[in-house]
Amino acid sequence: MKLKGVDKNFWWNFGHITDSRQIPTELLGFTSIDSEIDDEYLAILFSAVKTIGSIYLKETQITDEGVKSLSSVGQLRHLTVMKHPGISRESLPYLNQLTDLEYLDVWRTGIILEDLRELSQLQKLKELYVSATKADEDGNYAEMEREKILEHVIELEDLFPGCAVYVDFDRY
Repeated sequence: MKLKGVDKNFWWNFGHITDSRQIPTELLGFTSIDSEIDDEYLAILFSAVKTIGSIYLKETQITDEGVKSLSSVGQLRHLTVMKHPGISRESLPYLNQLTDLEYLDVWRTGIILEDLRELSQLQKLKELYVSATKADEDGNYAEMEREKILEHVIELEDLFPGCAVYVDFDRY
């Protein structure tokens, strides 16, 4: 069946797809860096793609709504959403639905170290990247005392046994 309207434009730009029967339901991975990819884009993509192994998004336009869209994807093992100030702790319930995750990178988002204890369903995590603190009005990040970081990491070790936790790229 021929595509029309928004779907026609989207799928043509995505992969020169002109017929709805050509739309994939499965992808190995999806990557976008420094692009105009936004929540609407992810909503259209993940309304069709139901299985994907890896998503790498860095400095795109996605927010919590985009995370909500991608939370419906099955078999997602690797997720990077680094450097997205529009992603906040409001995304935690959606991230918690991604129970196949082994790798999660939420560095430089509104999700910080102390928020991660809410991700209790991610029992397969092996690697986790996060910022200790949020950005201030000027985009700067305050440092957290190492002792305080360790307190949070020790708590996470109970939640995610065997998971390597990286706080501002220092391994704990």
